[in-house]
Amino acid sequence: MVTRAFSSALDDESRVPLVEFPPRDLVEIIEGLTPENVASLIDVTDLKSDTQEPKIRKMVDWSLDYGFYSVCVNPVEVDLLPRLLKGSPVKECYVVDFPLGKSSIESKRRQAAEIVETSRNLRAEGPGKVELDMVMNVGRFKRDRDYTREEVKAVVQAADGELVKVIIRSGELTEEEIIESSRIVKEAGAHFVKNSTGMDALGATPEHIWLMREAVGSDMGVKAAGGIRDAMTVLRLIYAGAKEPDLRDPLRFRIGTSGPLNILATLNWIRLSPQAWAEAKVIPCTICPYGQTAKQRREVREIYMKRCRLCPYRPYRKDKDF
Repeated sequence: MVTRAFSSALDDESRVPLVEFPPRDLVEIIEGLTPENVASLIDVTDLKSDTQEPKIRKMVDWSLDYGFYSVCVNPVEVDLLPRLLKGSPVKECYVVDFPLGKSSIESKRRQAAEIVETSRNLRAEGPGKVELDMVMNVGRFKRDRDYTREEVKAVVQAADGELVKVIIRSGELTEEEIIESSRIVKEAGAHFVKNSTGMDALGATPEHIWLMREAVGSDMGVKAAGGIRDAMTVLRLIYAGAKEPDLRDPLRFRIGTSGPLNILATLNWIRLSPQAWAEAKVIPCTICPYGQTAKQRREVREIYMKRCRLCPYRPYRKDKDF
């Protein structure tokens, strides 16, 4: 159910995206986080086409040493990852129909079922060790909402109780579509909604994470991914998607990143001077989705650019060609 304040905010075309972060709130978040807390929210990720076994082993070592929640890889690694993580609390995370999400429902169902079965056989530790990050078919969603509902249900069913996150590729959606797709994902039984593959038109922005959290409420997980490389980025995303302390739990909020060690290192710097970091300003356009339109389709780009023209921070983009 959308709150009145949320609805009013969406209707206000002059609304400034989440570019102002109250220092008091950021200080509270900083002081409430430890490196261990942050590590427990991280899915260490490498989804490149040329990733090889030494890198997989390195991510496993990082996760065991620092307490990262899961290792997220392509499905082919299911012949290796369960063996490396056997006996540990670290979860295996695999992407389904990555990165485009354009396979058929039946293909997604089969891939999900094969991953779960193979992992369970190799790890031999029962259910609860696997997570699936499936990519929504954005083109079909725009045409047929029921199709999206059915494809999510199919993967959830094939996962046989394992946790399912749905990547909606939010950079290709309007605000209304982000909200609607997030709700459909929740209704279809998935456990998380996730913004991006990291290979979309844009990665994680506080604005989109806020929209997703408001759409699904506090009883579902939200995952941010794409371009997250330092602790201040993480803090802003936590402000947007897990402002309440009880949401800073790996079953309610997650960060997908290929740079987890840098996040922990920069967090230690921030914790030394919370007030100074909280008061430091960020260039609004660097964290605003409306300023990142180069790879978007015309119909979405035009909506974003209209927002950008109305924004009081527009002078930051004075050299941008509209």
